[in-house]
Amino acid sequence: MKKKKYSLFKIVLYSLIFIYLILFFSASTGYYEYSNYKKASLTEEQIRKFEIAVKNGENIDINKYFIKNNYSYGNRLSTFAINLSDKISNVISSGVKSSFKWISSFIDE
Repeated sequence: MKKKKYSLFKIVLYSLIFIYLILFFSASTGYYEYSNYKKASLTEEQIRKFEIAVKNGENIDINKYFIKNNYSYGNRLSTFAINLSDKISNVISSGVKSSFKWISSFIDE
């Protein structure tokens, strides 16, 4: 028996179709709208707390009513990738500058 060989094109195509279907069904079931609703309901809750504090004459600190989401996506891999990207950028930049200096030396003569 011969084994079937799957081409890279078919694998990529099927993967993209699968991803599209997942996104389509998540949008049609309302997952995105629900996540936005949860954010809005938290905001409405904070507004209610603020109104109650004003009604009771409490000392109001605006920072008390803000929801702070401090997400840190940094890890060793992302830090390494950023540093590598900066170094590659510096090497390419210096290479382009030196090549233009070399080309301008022919034009100036």
